[in-house]
Amino acid sequence: MWRWCENRAESRARATLARLRLPARVLAIGLAVVLTAAAAFPEAGPATARVVTDRISYNAGSLVRVKLVGKLPASGKLATYRALIRYAGSEGAVARVAIPAPFAPLQGDGPYVPLWKIPATAATGRYEIEIRREDSPLSNAPAGGSAPLTASFVVHRKLVRVEDIRLDKTFYVPGDFVGCRVLVRNISGRSLRGLRVEFSDRYWPWIAGPAQKAQVSMVVLADKLDLPAGASRELRNDYAARAAAVQEPSTHQYAVSVWDAAHQNVLDIAFSPLTFVRPAGSDAPRPYPSYYVYPNLGAFKIAAYRHFYPPTASPAIQFDTSRTMFTPGADAELHFSVANPTAAAWRGVAVRARLLRPDGSEAARGSVFESLNLPPGHPPALHHARFKLPPQPAGIYRAEVDLVGPDGTLLASNALELGVNPLPQSLMIFCAHEDDEGGYTGLARAAVENHVPLHYVYFTSGDAGSCDIYFGRSCGPAEALDFGGLRMDETRAALGHLGVPPDAIFFLGLPDGGSGQIWYHHRGSSAPFLDVLLATDHAPFAGLVHPNLPYARDAVVDAVKELVRRFHPEMICTAHPQNVSHIDHIVNNYFVVRALQELVREGTLSPALTLLVDKVRDPQQQPLTPYRYQEQKFFVSGEVAALAQEAGWFYQSQGGNRAQGDLQPFGKLERQETFRQILDWNEHQGWNENNDPYRHP
Repeated sequence: MWRWCENRAESRARATLARLRLPARVLAIGLAVVLTAAAAFPEAGPATARVVTDRISYNAGSLVRVKLVGKLPASGKLATYRALIRYAGSEGAVARVAIPAPFAPLQGDGPYVPLWKIPATAATGRYEIEIRREDSPLSNAPAGGSAPLTASFVVHRKLVRVEDIRLDKTFYVPGDFVGCRVLVRNISGRSLRGLRVEFSDRYWPWIAGPAQKAQVSMVVLADKLDLPAGASRELRNDYAARAAAVQEPSTHQYAVSVWDAAHQNVLDIAFSPLTFVRPAGSDAPRPYPSYYVYPNLGAFKIAAYRHFYPPTASPAIQFDTSRTMFTPGADAELHFSVANPTAAAWRGVAVRARLLRPDGSEAARGSVFESLNLPPGHPPALHHARFKLPPQPAGIYRAEVDLVGPDGTLLASNALELGVNPLPQSLMIFCAHEDDEGGYTGLARAAVENHVPLHYVYFTSGDAGSCDIYFGRSCGPAEALDFGGLRMDETRAALGHLGVPPDAIFFLGLPDGGSGQIWYHHRGSSAPFLDVLLATDHAPFAGLVHPNLPYARDAVVDAVKELVRRFHPEMICTAHPQNVSHIDHIVNNYFVVRALQELVREGTLSPALTLLVDKVRDPQQQPLTPYRYQEQKFFVSGEVAALAQEAGWFYQSQGGNRAQGDLQPFGKLERQETFRQILDWNEHQGWNENNDPYRHP
């Protein structure tokens, strides 16, 4: 039989924590003693000290440890310090820790020391630490020349953990039985009853297609499992699955889900090590697991992939491509340079430009320069051409520039696509996850180029999607927290490539996959949803619109209302309510529409606001909606389509590396975005209150 032995280091750590359950004053004295240097010999120079915690996320009931890194400024006298711990977004302190002895820098990498024992009943979410000298008030204004030392951490509440998943083999032949052994532990302080443990193909319960497919492979490892506080149980099944019938070597993973007694809430989900399935006698190439091309976002080299631009473009005429999106009837000014790439002198060259409509007919023609001398090797000459765009139609226009010799010979020619569309006065785009803005990149870039106020709002922080692939193992609360931060960084980089500044991007921090639970089953902030991965019921990420936003419907709707009131968008874009893939996409729409309807009832929003949703692949699939739609098309220049493709590469955690390998050449990039306008969004209130399509049977 397989046996699990508790790691000795973990045993020692648990014993240490048990011994460290001391009164706050004793902990404070311990902190002061360990972090004390000779105050009579203060170091000169500015402060470079920082306080760091030993973890980024703690289970409720754990001990927070900190250490000081760097040096404090010379105080000229003995100074004592005190620590204040507050719940982020709240004014009051949840704990005050006095440090009566001198608080001075550690030299080198010193030990972590105890600061605060988190109560078992503590609220989940982000907490902030502020440490000041005793003679300085605990306020935002530094006193005595000493700024506060700050740090933050997250408190989560995890009940059950799948501690280990072992399969009987790594390599399988199609049809082989797959055996598994799973260790499940109760890490809460109370007994848990009636747990259900399931083994299946890898899936997320809130993604429709994989969830439905996984039901076919589902095997129950334990039903009505009781686990006393701190207890673990080993579950074994030698016939948990059969290796898939593949035609060529493939990789595969399995999932273990732990459900509550009602079989409605996932308490933990973990994934097996990667397995390989190889048909008998196969000599096909071995598959690669997922990998990442760049070590960090700062290493991206977008320009290295510009080889997909048209090879026929003339080097003699180069356009400034920073502005290629316009509105009908606008004055379009195009900037370009001309040069002579040949060995012979060009004399008396005429520079001519014309504008072609979407149907190819000529809309305007003009002479930019009638007689220009261009010696070979001379620096490019800068020019511009102005066109008055027709008031209609919208579409892809084409600006052409020719260099013509005195005898009428065409020396060089180049063209630039212009996307021409009506634009709103202001725009706000709501997305369920980071990377969901892809359907609106052309519209967003047009807003940037035409100085239309634009703001993005992301409901979730994408903490689940590919988290286990990124870390190479199943994710706990700390990993999910860190991965959500990575995905938010990817969004800032991707939108930054489109010209959207960071201060126009807002995150609410909802849990990836938890929107359905929040919408259907957790309306009020007094009973928020406890997420399975983050193990928090308040948004724990840094840099959110609202720190510690409750995972409750009313709180989310109020946050949307606040943003709409703040920026007064004339047009809002969101997900389609008939999206068939992911519950977060569906409920994204519900949150937005509910907020808009309430604002209309309050008299602070016009029902004439334009609401666009992305076009779903099959709008006939569930869930059906009562709305009337009108399809709209938005035309995107090739330059902006290329920019959008490049922006997608920053989502390396979501397959951006594969997008580079599957790069679309310039001529095949999509020049059109299709939306559906909801014409009657202010009607049909309440139709989506009780039709949860993801409710587990």
